Amino acid sequence: MGLAASQARFLGLTARKSNVEYQGQQINQQRVALSNEVMGLYQEYNNLDVPVPPAVNDYQKTVYKLDSTYNGYQIDNFTKIIDGEYAGYYDVSLSCETEIPKAYTYSAKDSVITAQKGSNGYSYLNFQLGTESYVYDENNPDTSTITKITSDYEKYSGLSTIMSSQGLTSGTFYMYMKNGVAYYTSENDLDSTAFEVVDGKNMYYGSYTFDYQGAQKTVENVHAKAALTQDPNGRLMSIQILDCDDADLVGNTYSITTASEDDQAAYEDAMNEYYYQKQLYEREVERINQKTETLQKEDRSLEMQLNQLDTEQKAISTEMESISKVIEDTINSVFKTYNS
Repeated sequence: MGLAASQARFLGLTARKSNVEYQGQQINQQRVALSNEVMGLYQEYNNLDVPVPPAVNDYQKTVYKLDSTYNGYQIDNFTKIIDGEYAGYYDVSLSCETEIPKAYTYSAKDSVITAQKGSNGYSYLNFQLGTESYVYDENNPDTSTITKITSDYEKYSGLSTIMSSQGLTSGTFYMYMKNGVAYYTSENDLDSTAFEVVDGKNMYYGSYTFDYQGAQKTVENVHAKAALTQDPNGRLMSIQILDCDDADLVGNTYSITTASEDDQAAYEDAMNEYYYQKQLYEREVERINQKTETLQKEDRSLEMQLNQLDTEQKAISTEMESISKVIEDTINSVFKTYNS
């Protein structure tokens, strides 16, 4: 290669190397911009408020209860009356919670009932309910864990409630006890069971339903016009009922006890707000993670391009060194020729 051609080639490589270095600078600037975006997202993540579930103990309310009332009334709210007959007194909202006996059903799944019926109803019953067994044996009453009931229904816990719910005033019932709760089935229910004869005995396999008494809570609300006394801290001390929906309270004065209890409604509201904020937080974290992953993919792509340019730059540098050597050798050869 002649001197002029070598110099032209060298100049071309120099321009190419300069262009590669310029592209590398541009890519580095893009990577710096991406890095700044990732740092911004990281800062956003650090600035997020992590939702914390509320604690029940943080939601307490003061409860005012009337001493010596049969129903156990408590004061829910009170406002001062401005004018009218009871001006200067208070409009008071009272409530009490009571339990009403209610009949429930219990389904004993995978039960096995063995029965034998005589002239006076069932002479033998065996309720095999899972791992527990309850037996009524007319011939061995001392070993029986099932009680046969034909009268004095009111003596048996919950039976009157069950009979009332079924519109019954008489009948034969069988009772067994479990964890202090009495479970009942009537002879009519047993008679309607699809028994099958197995080895000479009536057998029933499947799910069988028993009845028991539970309690259903109900809240009664009444309004009263009353005089209230308070201590220096503003806590209620006593109430004198002047007029009330519950006539039994009218004319009475009751001392008031103060207690704190969980404010379930406020706690549930706080939990709902927590779930909402948690959903927003998780959605924001997901957005940040997805954006960060996208930026990291872009950075990896730019890194590959930079590596390619680096390889190209090294190849150009190697070739330029080679051409420089050729140019140097050519120049030396020319000068040696004229200096010889």
